[in-house]
Amino acid sequence: MQSGKRISIGLVEESDHPDVIETFGRLPKIHNIHRILANSPTLFARFTGFAHALRFDTKIDPADRELAILCVLDLHGGEYEAAYHRVYSQTFGLSEEQVMNVTRSEEVTCYDGRQRAVLRFAERFAAAPAERDRLPDSGIEQYYDDRERLELALTLTLYLGLAHFTGVIEVPAD
Repeated sequence: MQSGKRISIGLVEESDHPDVIETFGRLPKIHNIHRILANSPTLFARFTGFAHALRFDTKIDPADRELAILCVLDLHGGEYEAAYHRVYSQTFGLSEEQVMNVTRSEEVTCYDGRQRAVLRFAERFAAAPAERDRLPDSGIEQYYDDRERLELALTLTLYLGLAHFTGVIEVPAD
């Protein structure tokens, strides 16, 4: 069944599949996106494991990570995810001004040099290939080592994909 331009997929409320039971059991809160992903139990378990590792097992500064995620989501219409990350980002000390201006980093004064580099990196990451060369270098190498740059790129890969996922798949608001 299709609603508008988005494809509808059923929400899994309960399951007897061990991967779904285990994954639902370790999530602090089960959101509708989790209920949709649970339609593929094994992939759901591995996908949420990957997302958990990106959030909790990286060297990336959590506030920088949230700024970069919000930038990619803003550039690609990931409103479902952005709603949660705007709130979550404030737990890492980000101001509302910082959270709401992630695609205007060169126009506002609320970011330090490292944060601007992270946001430029996110903008280049999210850009169409033909646009990347027109964007300024991020300068991320000045602040982040190889591991951190890789971890940030993998994090943005996930959230760029999620923005496209929720742009095509109908995920009801929680």
